[in-house]
This record gives sequence, structure tokens and C-alpha cells, in this order.
Amino acid sequence: MNYVSSKAIIRGYVSPFTLILGPSIIDEYSIVDSNVIIGYPERRKIMNLLSHVSEIKNLISILDNLSSGSRIGSRVIIRAGVTIYENTEISNNVEFGHNVLVREFSKINENSRIGSSTVIDGYVSIGRNVNIQSNVYISKGTIIEDEVFIGPGVVIMNDKYPPSNKLRPVTIKKGAVIGAGALIMAGVTVGEYSIIGAGALITRDVEAESVVYGLPAKRVYNLKDYLRKRESYLKDL
Repeated sequence: MNYVSSKAIIRGYVSPFTLILGPSIIDEYSIVDSNVIIGYPERRKIMNLLSHVSEIKNLISILDNLSSGSRIGSRVIIRAGVTIYENTEISNNVEFGHNVLVREFSKINENSRIGSSTVIDGYVSIGRNVNIQSNVYISKGTIIEDEVFIGPGVVIMNDKYPPSNKLRPVTIKKGAVIGAGALIMAGVTVGEYSIIGAGALITRDVEAESVVYGLPAKRVYNLKDYLRKRESYLKDL
């Protein structure tokens, strides 16, 4: 089904078979592929709808009226299967893989990339020049600063004793590198330019410019040692 709200402002290209809901804005030179939803209403509104409506005849029109829309900047690439909830802001030159979910009140800043099948679970802040690989889970309230790299399959938590209503989001500082499959527990701060090894379990704060790995992760050396090892490795190419 193709539906573009009469309240939406479309300056870029929108493929057929997309839903653009509410007063969403898609700026110049952006590309929205097929089977994309932009401006989907948050869960609270849907649950409230169920409690007040006995018969739903035109769900798309109802969702359109519920939606507060989202803002998509210029030169954004949104591939097939992406769903972006309402009140989300996507800045210029952001690129999405396939089947990404971005929940409400999230912000993704300029020149960042979001890999296929990643879930961004609402109220998340992602900085500039961030590279997030495929199948990453980013829990509600996470803060990711500029120039962070997150490898595939990383899980970022926010609940120390689940399920509870006391959430403690993770903060990942500028320039940090998170290896594939790492698990970052609730409330942790990952320091600037630190390195987390693949498969690591992060249960406590990570110092800036340190390298940690293991179960649970421990500091093994510093950033200078890491850069020296990487330089030696790259010489063999």
C-alpha cells in the first residue's frame, strides 16, 4: 500500500509502497525505498486507540491523524523495510540499511550509518559520523557521541534488574570502538577513544583510551598499544 499524508512535505524521492504519516518532512535529495514507514505513532497512542475504538475501518487514516510526524534531512538514504516512529529527527547524509527500526524521540546526527536489522529503541541520541553495523540493539535512552564505531550484533542494555521501571541508559563517548557481539550492561559509561573487544561483557565503566575484553571485560592495555598493533597489522596488506 502507498500512502503519503496530505500533511507531509516531500522534497526528496519517495518510492511506491511506502507510508508517510502525519506532518513528516523529507528534505531534498533524500531517497525513501519501498515498504518504508515514516511517522508511525508511539505505542501509547496505539494502546489508547484500542481502548476507545470499537470498530476500525480505515487504520491508515487513523494512524495518520495520530502521528506527529518525523523530520528527515537532505541526502538521507532509507532502504526497504525501515520503520521510523514519530518525533524522530534524522539529520543530513544519514544512511540506513534494510529493516531498521527507529522508535520515537530519537535523533541521528549527520553522516551516520545504521546497519541492517538494527533496533534503536526510542529516546536515543546518536552523534555525527557514527558507524553502526548490522543487528545491533540499542536500548531506550542510550547516548552515543560522535565518531563511534559499533560492530555487528552488539547489545546495549538499560535495565540492571529486568523487568523493572528503573532504567539506567548507557553512554558511549566520542571515538569509542565496540567490537562485534559485545554486551554492554545498564548504566555503563564507555570512555572516549576506548576499545571494547569482540564478545566482551561490559559490567562497569570503561576508562578513556583503554582497551578491554573478556567475560567480564578487563583492561589489557591502552590506546597507544592498540594503535601500534593495528599499524603493524596493516603493514602486511
